[in-house]
Amino acid sequence: MKYKQASLISTAFFTAALVSGCSLPPVQESEMESRTSGSHLQINCSTNMTPEHRVELDAIDSMMNGSENYAALARLEALSFQTQHHWLRWAQLLAKVEQLDYSEEVYQQIAETCDSAQAYHGLGVVYVKGGKIEEGLKALGMAKAKKPASADMRNDFGVVLMQGGFFGQAAFELRTAYELSGKKESVGRNMIAAYYLQGGNESVAKLQRELGLSNEAVSAGIEFSKRFSGGV
Repeated sequence: MKYKQASLISTAFFTAALVSGCSLPPVQESEMESRTSGSHLQINCSTNMTPEHRVELDAIDSMMNGSENYAALARLEALSFQTQHHWLRWAQLLAKVEQLDYSEEVYQQIAETCDSAQAYHGLGVVYVKGGKIEEGLKALGMAKAKKPASADMRNDFGVVLMQGGFFGQAAFELRTAYELSGKKESVGRNMIAAYYLQGGNESVAKLQRELGLSNEAVSAGIEFSKRFSGGV
């Protein structure tokens, strides 16, 4: 079980998790001898997936797709965390069941240990979910720098840039994400919103001519922009 591999993050964190209802790792006596409160989780950074690992995580993903996040978390915690993918799924599920502080701490430790784009991406998303826009931008910027051809990472970075009021930079990121995504509709909506916030109708009209966007897509993007017009 994963929790038998994990150390307690801090006394305060341990207490907070108990109060919030998050299950915590039973620590064996042999582990206690070599661990102190505040020590790091024993994260495995391997990205090598065996067929068994794929079956395990596919089952978890299927439950997540069905919005069975609590059950998915319980099932995941019964597994041995032998890859970075297991750890990332755990941090992701903790956020989905509103254990944001715990999720943030786990993502931070994965990022520090593995220095992976996926860890910084997840950390950025959790920061933003917790209202920490500045920290979220920094983490998402790190993720994008490590994996610049990821449409998802650039899209999320662009949306948070809009939340921060950085409309010009958001437009650049989101147009890049739009092209990388194969012109995905939802990313296009975000891109149009950023262009509208940056330069109004004139900017959007130019974008529409260049990319052949439909009037419906433009309307959806302008409507979406209303969420960000006040900045932060």
